[in-house]
Amino acid sequence: MSRTTWALLLSIAVSLAGCVSYSGIHGESQALAPGSLAFDPKPGADGVLVPGDWPRADWWTMFGDAKLDALMRQALAGNPSLRAAEARVRSARAAADAAGASLYPTLDLNASANRERFSANDIYPPPFGGSWVNQGRTTLDFSYEFDFWGKHRNELRAAIGDARAAAADAAQAHLVLAAAVAQSYFQLQSDLASLAVAQDTLAEREGLRELNRVRTSRGLEVAIAVRQSDQQVASASVEVSAAEAAVQVDRHQLAALLGQGPDAALDIQPALHTYDQALELPANLPADLLARRPDIAAQRFRLEAAAAQIGAAKADFFPNVDLTAFIGFGATAVTGLNLLTASSRIAGVGPALHLPIFDAGRLRANLRGRYGGYDAAVEQYNQTLLDALRQVADQIAGVRAVNQQLAHQAVALAAAEDAHRLTLDRYRAGLTSYLDVLVNEERLLAERVNRVRLQGRSLALAVDMIRALGGGYRVPDAAAERM
Repeated sequence: MSRTTWALLLSIAVSLAGCVSYSGIHGESQALAPGSLAFDPKPGADGVLVPGDWPRADWWTMFGDAKLDALMRQALAGNPSLRAAEARVRSARAAADAAGASLYPTLDLNASANRERFSANDIYPPPFGGSWVNQGRTTLDFSYEFDFWGKHRNELRAAIGDARAAAADAAQAHLVLAAAVAQSYFQLQSDLASLAVAQDTLAEREGLRELNRVRTSRGLEVAIAVRQSDQQVASASVEVSAAEAAVQVDRHQLAALLGQGPDAALDIQPALHTYDQALELPANLPADLLARRPDIAAQRFRLEAAAAQIGAAKADFFPNVDLTAFIGFGATAVTGLNLLTASSRIAGVGPALHLPIFDAGRLRANLRGRYGGYDAAVEQYNQTLLDALRQVADQIAGVRAVNQQLAHQAVALAAAEDAHRLTLDRYRAGLTSYLDVLVNEERLLAERVNRVRLQGRSLALAVDMIRALGGGYRVPDAAAERM
């Protein structure tokens, strides 16, 4: 086809391109700038929160617990939800590869052979008309769609954005799983410590019951003291049973996170401690959260994909030009078939033009839908950013509060232990009543339980803070993702 014909086709297409227009269609939402949001973490001189770097990718090792490290390796290798997220990443990357293939020409080998009877009353003259005829065709078919308006390039950008969002979602699943394993492990440690408190309380109350029986038999105590002791022992037994049930539930949850059944053997020894190390806060938190939180990164990639889809939808309003060509062999014969001979050679080349003139508003509706999807992606991104900053602020407040509570509670626990010990000594000496023992024992028990609760809370807040800061995630380079 001559250049004149090409030019004529393009000039006709351009002159008619205004028949279907996307004027007046636009988006309504705007992405928030992190710098515009009021947020000041204010690391103080209290040693609880200090300026520093972002968490490491293996952030759980900072707790110095070899058992937790082993459980984490097991969970990250065997959890079904994490493997499902990784499978979605592979699927999204395959879709991006398929979208990228649209930018290149296609070349196909096609071959066919058939035997057909032609009608004697059709357009075919004898000897073909009224006879059985052999037909064959073997060609290399070439086709290429010119991407003048960037439709396929935008489709590729959208697919890459979806693939990067899927990868960020997988990183978020990794972070959620790691945080859940750490939280479940520390909850198990906390409940094991609570069980130990309940067992110690039961043993102490059983000892007091024996003491009361001896004192009652000697006339040093009234009989009601024994019944009160029986009630206290029974109450402590209930607490032990409840604590044992809580430990079993924790074990079941941890086993599920590891990808195992509820009866899996978990060799976990009680080792609850307070996490009293300072947590580091990066200097430029709001802006850097965009690259450090996988959920924010995923929403940003979806936003970029939605913008690219708008570009692809706009390209549909313009003419579409294809080039097709073929070369090969073709033959038709009544008997035999001389297909692969020089005289059977066939070839052809030519352009094709598609231009929308009237489509009853389909293209405009499609573009409005793309803009609606873009606006939804913007608002989801904005909400994710706001939630991220709120979570960081909540954890900062929680970490500061629990450290202050731990300091005050240590004083209260020491005072309760001294009061209980002194009251027991006075009771054994006959200088006070059993009621005083009960009162001080309840206070001591409450402080012991509160101590365990605060210790577990300090560990949980450390994990929550690390998760709020993205858990060591960093937006990977786009080129590295495609490798």
